Amino acid sequence: MPPLAAELDVLAAEVGRPVTHRGLPISFVADAAAEGGYEARIAATGRVATRDANWHDLFNALVWLRYPRIKAAMNARHCIEIENRPGGDRGPVRDALTQFDEDGLVLVTDDAALIDALRSHRWREALFERRGSVERAALHVIGHALMEKALAPHFGLCAKALYMHADEVPSGHEALDSSLAARITEGCWPTSPRDLRPLPVLGLPGMTPVNTDAAYFDDTRQFRPLPAKRR
Repeated sequence: MPPLAAELDVLAAEVGRPVTHRGLPISFVADAAAEGGYEARIAATGRVATRDANWHDLFNALVWLRYPRIKAAMNARHCIEIENRPGGDRGPVRDALTQFDEDGLVLVTDDAALIDALRSHRWREALFERRGSVERAALHVIGHALMEKALAPHFGLCAKALYMHADEVPSGHEALDSSLAARITEGCWPTSPRDLRPLPVLGLPGMTPVNTDAAYFDDTRQFRPLPAKRR
């Protein structure tokens, strides 16, 4: 069973408590949803509403602890968009941030051909023929909902991915945390959900034994071709 919110808060104190973009310490609290909105409350108080014994909220807390700068930067961008869009219109930036927060994954590789194949939905080439490159790539899972879904992966499970060449970012999760947080803070990424690429998770090595067969990647129900308008 997942831990209680109070236990997660103790863990945060032990490993180094994250802070918001305003420098407020993050705390995980098992209370009602935020007055004025979930993101606004985090920015104003540092309190992250966290349900007891809940997988979804456990993974959210763990992402805060692993990638604190990315989480703080996303929270700050949400708040900027809320201020700039009165009347409840979320807009494309908030939609993209939410999708990345829920199902985001960053793949960092030194294989430019792998990135091109992934972006072009040449799935057999990317995930089977270049399997060695995928196995060597660094996968940074940001989406806490994606982690929850991976407890019992289902057919068609898809991440919202950002593909980066190793030359763009130094190695290690702390470097990725800093560099991507800077891009989010500067407002240059993401600008809309189109900045996120679909990645069929069951095609990744180790997710299912059947993906060792090349024919597995020919099933277009799961490995869909790139839409003509995006070619």
